Amino acid sequence: MAAQHYDAIVIGTGVGGLCAAAGLTARGLRVLVIEKSPHLGGRCSHRVRDGFTVTTGAIMIPMGPANAITQAFQAVGATMTMTETSGSIRYRLPHGDWDTPKGGGGLRGMIEFALEGDATATGELLGRVREAFASLDGLAGLSLRDWLDRHSGSANVKGIFQGFCAALMGTNLHEIPAAEFFRFLNSMSRGSRYGLATHGNGELMESLAAALEARGTDIRRRTRCERIHVERGRATGVRLRDDAGRELDVHADYVVSNTGPVRTIELAGGESPFAGEYLERLHATPWEAPIIHLSFVTDEPLIDDFKGSLIFGNTRNLIYLEIPSIISPELAPPGKFLHTAYGAPQDSARPDLERDMKCALEELEQNFPGTLARADFLVRARHSGQAPGMHRWPGYMMPVDTPVAGLYNVGDGATPPGTIGTEGSAASARAAVERITGNRVR
Repeated sequence: MAAQHYDAIVIGTGVGGLCAAAGLTARGLRVLVIEKSPHLGGRCSHRVRDGFTVTTGAIMIPMGPANAITQAFQAVGATMTMTETSGSIRYRLPHGDWDTPKGGGGLRGMIEFALEGDATATGELLGRVREAFASLDGLAGLSLRDWLDRHSGSANVKGIFQGFCAALMGTNLHEIPAAEFFRFLNSMSRGSRYGLATHGNGELMESLAAALEARGTDIRRRTRCERIHVERGRATGVRLRDDAGRELDVHADYVVSNTGPVRTIELAGGESPFAGEYLERLHATPWEAPIIHLSFVTDEPLIDDFKGSLIFGNTRNLIYLEIPSIISPELAPPGKFLHTAYGAPQDSARPDLERDMKCALEELEQNFPGTLARADFLVRARHSGQAPGMHRWPGYMMPVDTPVAGLYNVGDGATPPGTIGTEGSAASARAAVERITGNRVR
């Protein structure tokens, strides 16, 4: 490598890692980014299979000016090529489908749809929602399922909120703290914009990487982090191994890990430097959020001319469907339609992923009869273990800071309250950058 010392080293190029690198680079730090794969982006990337551009996970990308992801791109002059799909969400319940209105009022409409037009019951439940927003502290210890059980006996209401939570927050009604759900709902209500990466998520992340390299950031692919060095309670650098098997110790003032909180501890040599409240918090809720990913191709779209997201409230495992090639035709060869669907375990803490996959496929067939016979499946994946859908459940995230000075976590195991997914990962990166640049000795 060209240098033995950097201001900061970033491990991993998921959204959290690359956005952290962007923030640090924009503030003048000399940054090294390492990535074990030849591909950048982690869950926010793509692979080309038989001419189809298939996501590795992320599908809806925040793109509004206040979003942390947009700010990271702007900080280094990177281009975000997006096709906006804001507001294009359809919910499905046993009695039919409902599209969110373009002009707002989505929450009221969603509840009214679930209650099949019962205006009185809708108003009563909305009143309870307003009370929840006003008193989040009063929700301590309650899951969203607990909260709904108190205020609605409707199976459809619970079904539509289950679909919303599983599709947008990654876990189930009984697993999401009610307070965290309402924080997330509040953040969504602030004019959120989102869309699909027009040329695929990989192109999006390569654009950010190219802007970083143009500003002098060193990005090393096919390079593993073997160890985070910790001396007297402070991170001092990392040991790297390149694809030729050569090892090198590189020093840095700060280390940012996008590998997940558990893996960060392993890389730092174990739990000893992390003792105390941090480990208690980690082990009290040691939960990842697995997810089932299906990508398949048909000659005709399952839903004609649908440029949005279908969220299922009538299922147990199947939670989400999108047809990316209708939104961005260049993601598939002409005359073919690429579909992406997701499923969630019925119990994220104790998933039976083989059963959950089978159930998700059965529910896809139930909702769209004949699909399994005519579809060509490109991906049938179970994201779990060290590469889950998310490293932590919403409401149980670890902090960006660690007990080791100069060592920070970013990504989907350390998202700030009220955020999730790619936006939460970028927001964790923004927080880490603020900590580092605020603490940096100039």
